Amino acid sequence: MADLVIRGGAAVTPAGLQPADVVIASGTIADLVPPGSPVGAPETVDATGCLILPGVIDAHVHFRTPGLTHKEDWDHASLAAVAGGVTTVLDMPNTLPATADADSLMAKAGLVAGHSRCHYGFYGALAASNLTCLPGLAAAGVLGFKVFLGETTASLPPPDDGQLLRAWQVTAGLGLRTMVHAENAAIIRLATAAPEGSVPAGGGDVGSLLAHGRSRPPVAEVEAVSRACLLAEAAGAPIAIAHLSTAGAAQVVRRAKGEGVDVRGETCPHYLLLTEQEVVTLGALAKVNPPLRSAADRDALWQAVGDGTIDQLGSDHAPHTPAEKACGDLQQAPAGFAGVQNSLPLLLGDPRLSVRRLVELLCEGPARNWGLWPRKGRIARGADADLAVVRPVPGRLPPRQWSLHPDSPVLRCRPARAEVLATVVGGRTAFRDGLPCGPATGVWLRP
Repeated sequence: MADLVIRGGAAVTPAGLQPADVVIASGTIADLVPPGSPVGAPETVDATGCLILPGVIDAHVHFRTPGLTHKEDWDHASLAAVAGGVTTVLDMPNTLPATADADSLMAKAGLVAGHSRCHYGFYGALAASNLTCLPGLAAAGVLGFKVFLGETTASLPPPDDGQLLRAWQVTAGLGLRTMVHAENAAIIRLATAAPEGSVPAGGGDVGSLLAHGRSRPPVAEVEAVSRACLLAEAAGAPIAIAHLSTAGAAQVVRRAKGEGVDVRGETCPHYLLLTEQEVVTLGALAKVNPPLRSAADRDALWQAVGDGTIDQLGSDHAPHTPAEKACGDLQQAPAGFAGVQNSLPLLLGDPRLSVRRLVELLCEGPARNWGLWPRKGRIARGADADLAVVRPVPGRLPPRQWSLHPDSPVLRCRPARAEVLATVVGGRTAFRDGLPCGPATGVWLRP
């Protein structure tokens, strides 16, 4: 007797598209059987006309717990995740306090326990102030580290190059990858001080958003990515470059991969779907770091997606309150916006992405990069029963948004291409027919 059968859909497996009924028992995929096979189960999901995908692994979210829960909280954020077919999230450490040692990690995990509808893992901070804490964070259960090469929320002073090289010698020995926010802070300070880069007051001013982009020029990203790849190669450390936004940075990652550096590339849906010129009238709502870029940069990122330079897509889900975004001074307005619910609905069916490639970017790549493969990220016998049932619906209006503060420039400017009918987390239906199901049963994932 199975616990759940998903009937009548086409499963996207590592071998390709396979019409099959997916049989789930005890939290795992027990079998893939021919459609209509006589398998009994107390619950069934009708997936006729739908795709059955591995659950999305969003390896780049800011769910804001602890200390910033006026912007987002885990109850809303994890509900938004499962509404978007996301079954696992990896949360960033720049909270208040930061996830900078084993004690802060355990305190954060205690706050999240019982509140997550999706599975979750945590990054530990890598900063100038906590270099001796990295082994303790690893022992306590982080899936990787995050380093900001410039300033960020929370007290996480960027390491200098010597500190970073030494830290990566340590993380290499721990066998954990580091995600890098790669922007050169000194170049940003110089560009911000220049008259052409300064950001005038007035969040609604068209020129303000473009000035924000000039204050963080592409060279700031390209230099930092180059430096990160060089130091990671010297240390023998695995790294991932977060939210690539420029053609030059993508080329650096492509070249480093070709030279044998263990580097993974990530970009976000907003860099693939929007340009800075399209969203200037949205003002601070569209402010994000790195900034949205030119059409040429967007096209170069699509090329990097196609040739394998980019290994994963992450939402960089980072909501703020409407009042914070509408503060009237774009320079002071916070950067970031919601996204965890919408990566899959926005990208499934995009003519530039095959379904197979999308699954590689949203499911398989993150699972491989962060130590979750092969139990997660694929549909196969014995794998965890984390699944999304999705119906392609071109031009669909965005569904109900479940984040605490869900507004984003992508939602304003792009229609959804698909709807998530059901999301299964750990063998249990967590979202179905537009509504959450049952209690929050997501579990903490550790190596």
